[in-house]
Amino acid sequence: MKRLLNRSILSSVVLLVLSLPIIGVAQKKKGDAPEKHKKDSLSLFQNLKNTRIGKEISRSVTRKTFSDSVKQERSEDKFIPYEGKIIRRIYIDHIGLDRSIYNPEKNIKSVVTRIAKSLHTNTRPKIIKQHLFFYEGKQLNPYKLADNERYLRDLDFILDSRIIVKKATEDSVDVFVITRDVFSLGGSVNPSGPTKSRFGLYDANLMGNAQRVDARVLLQTDRTPRTGYSANYRKSSFMGSLINVTLGYTQLDNGSSYGTENEYAYYIRLDRPLVSPYSRWAGGVELSRNWSKNIFQSPDSLFLNYRYNVQDYWAGYNMGVNTNMNDRTRHFVALRYFQQHFLRQPAQPNELTNALYNNRQMVLGSFTFYEQNFYKTHYVFGFGRTEDIPYGTTATLTTGYSKELNRKRPYVSGDFTKSFVRKNGNFYTLRAGAGGYPHNRLMEDAVVLASANFYSKLFTYKKLKLRQSFEVGYTEMFNNVTNPLLTLSGQVRGFRPDSLFGYRRIYAQSETTYFSDWSLLGFRFAPFTAFEGALFRQKVNANKVYVFYPGFSAGVRTRNENLIFGTMEFRVYMFPITVPGVGHFQFKFTSNLRFKYSGSFIKAPALLNYN
Repeated sequence: MKRLLNRSILSSVVLLVLSLPIIGVAQKKKGDAPEKHKKDSLSLFQNLKNTRIGKEISRSVTRKTFSDSVKQERSEDKFIPYEGKIIRRIYIDHIGLDRSIYNPEKNIKSVVTRIAKSLHTNTRPKIIKQHLFFYEGKQLNPYKLADNERYLRDLDFILDSRIIVKKATEDSVDVFVITRDVFSLGGSVNPSGPTKSRFGLYDANLMGNAQRVDARVLLQTDRTPRTGYSANYRKSSFMGSLINVTLGYTQLDNGSSYGTENEYAYYIRLDRPLVSPYSRWAGGVELSRNWSKNIFQSPDSLFLNYRYNVQDYWAGYNMGVNTNMNDRTRHFVALRYFQQHFLRQPAQPNELTNALYNNRQMVLGSFTFYEQNFYKTHYVFGFGRTEDIPYGTTATLTTGYSKELNRKRPYVSGDFTKSFVRKNGNFYTLRAGAGGYPHNRLMEDAVVLASANFYSKLFTYKKLKLRQSFEVGYTEMFNNVTNPLLTLSGQVRGFRPDSLFGYRRIYAQSETTYFSDWSLLGFRFAPFTAFEGALFRQKVNANKVYVFYPGFSAGVRTRNENLIFGTMEFRVYMFPITVPGVGHFQFKFTSNLRFKYSGSFIKAPALLNYN
C-alpha cells in the first residue's frame, strides 16, 4: 500500500511538471492583471529559477536526449570483421533512464529523471535474452546480429539497442548487448468534441517482464451506457519462443470490427514474426467473438443486429536458411485459412445480399522471393532515435480460393516492391501490383496499382533539419462485384466523406518536415507543411465523372522519445473542393500516433490491399 501511495504521489508530480507550460500559457492570456502583479510574478519566477530544483527543471527543458549526428550506415558493417568467429560469451547490459546509449558514461541528472526512475522497472536481463536469436558456442553471423539489434529496437518498451563485439581469442569473441528502455508508463487523452472523449492508461513493460497491460475508457453523452471500455494484455516472446500473445476485451469497436455498427468483442492472438532471414518459421492465430451493440438506441428497423466469430490461421516456412551466411536471398512459402461465421445476421432484407454480413471463407497460399537489408539513420519519422530503413527486393505471388455470398471463386495476385538507399542519404520505394478473381473468363473485382515514394537526404541549416518526401500513385478497379470501391481515406488526408467511392484514383503527396533542435521537458518538435491531391473517377448515373480533390495542411508534431506514448500531432486542413459532410477547413489533434518505417520481411498471405 505504501509503495502504491508513493507511486501515486510521484505520478501527480510528473503530471504537475508536464503541465507547467500549459499553466504558463493560461496565465499569459489573462490580460487584465495589473503591472505590479506581473512584476511580482516575474520576481517569483526568477527566485524559483535560481533554486536547485528550478535549475534542474530548466536543464531538463533544453537538454538534448539524443545524438544530433546523422549517421547513414549499413547495419551489418560493424560486425563483418568478426564473421565466422565463435561466440564465447553473451553479456547483457542495461542503460538506465538517466543515461544515454550514445554516451553511457554521462549521467543525466534532473527532477524529472529521478521521478521517472522511481516509477519505472528496468527490463530484466533474462527478458532481453529471451529476445535474442544468436547463441553462445555458435559462429558469429554479422547479418543476424544486425537483425537482432534492429528487432530489439522495434520492441515498444525499448528505446534503442546496441550490440558490441569484442575479440576474446584468435578464434572467439564476446558479445555485449546494450539496451535502453523507454519510460513504460503512458496515457492518452483524445477529445472528439464536447460530447466525446477517450482516455487511456497503460504499462508497456509491467515489472520489467515485457508484458503490456492497456485499459481505455470512452465517455460519450449520446450513447447508452455513456461509458465504454476496453482492456488487453500482451506478452512479448512468450518463454523465449518469439511468439507474442495478446488477450483482450473491447466495447469500443476496435476488435476485428468488420461490420458498420459499434461492436463488442473478445479476442486472442498469437503471432510469431519472421525476425530474420535466418529464421525458419513464422505464423499466427486469431480467434474472436464479435457482436453489434445498439449503444445509440437506434430504431429496430435501422439497427443492424448481428453476431459473428472469426478464425484466422497462417504459417510459413523460410527456405534457404542453410545457405552461405552472406547470401540474404530467400524464398518463403505460406498458407492461410480465414473464416468469418455469422451466428446472427441483420434482419433487414437489403442486408442479406451485403457481403459484410454473410459468411466468408478463404484459403490463400503465397510464394515470396525477397532479399532485404537495412540502413541506420536518424530524423525520418523519429526525433533523433536510431531508425532502420529497409532496402532490397520483395516479390509475392498469392493464389487461393474464396467463398462469399454463395460465390466460389479462385483468387490470384502479384505484388512487387523495390527499395533503394543512396549513399547521399536519399531513399525511395517503387511498388506495382495486380489481383482479382478469375471467373467466367473475366477478372472480377480486379485491381491494378502502382506507386513511388521518395525521401530526401536530411538537409541541415544551423540548428534546423529538413527532410522532404514525395509520393505518387495510381489505382484502378475493374468489374466490381462484391469488393468495396476505391476511397480517398489515405490519399488526401483528413478528407473522409462517407459517400465518395470511385473506380480510378491518381494521387500525389508532398510533405516538408522541419526538425527543430529545441526541446521542452524532453519533447522535441517538428513543424510540417503538406499538399495532397487526387484525380478521382466516379460513376454517376452511368456516366464516368472525373473530379480533382486537392488538400493543403500544416501543423506540428511532437514527441518525447524517452516516453512510451507515440507522436502527438496538431494539423490544420484546407480543402478548396468539398463534398457533403466535409467542410473547407478542419482542425485535428491526434495523440499516440505510430510513425515508423515498416521493416518486416514478409506478411501473412492476404488479398491485395488497395484502400
